[in-house]
Amino acid sequence: MTSKRRYFYGVRVQILATSDGIPLEFCILPGACSDLQGLAELALDLPEMAQLFVDAGYNFYEWEDYLREIEQLRLQVPRKINSKRAREPWLEIYKSLMRKYIETTIGEISKMFPKKIHATNLNGFLLKIALFLFAYQIDKAFIQ
Repeated sequence: MTSKRRYFYGVRVQILATSDGIPLEFCILPGACSDLQGLAELALDLPEMAQLFVDAGYNFYEWEDYLREIEQLRLQVPRKINSKRAREPWLEIYKSLMRKYIETTIGEISKMFPKKIHATNLNGFLLKIALFLFAYQIDKAFIQ
């Protein structure tokens, strides 16, 4: 109907979570941002040699090298068959398993959201997303 006003805010949420599914860091970015731009926005306050399991959208060798050398973090990206870097089959299986934990966490967070988030402006919408993430974090870390 033309009389109804509907707004869509194109945003993406970048989440850094533990292997138990507890979110440690998150940032909210415009929907047009790439995965690597989202990774650059995170503080990545992690212990040395921590492993970050990500999807294939983060397959950028320069970032992997930077995180390993400067930040002392290991970016675990699933490799394609024609990758320039070596693929170890056992490591690829482990990466796939860890990705399932990540996808489960994202699914659990999504279940907490209502089908429609009513907000009159972008700041209210972003605030509601942040509050849902905080509620999930508290529920997962302290209540369960």
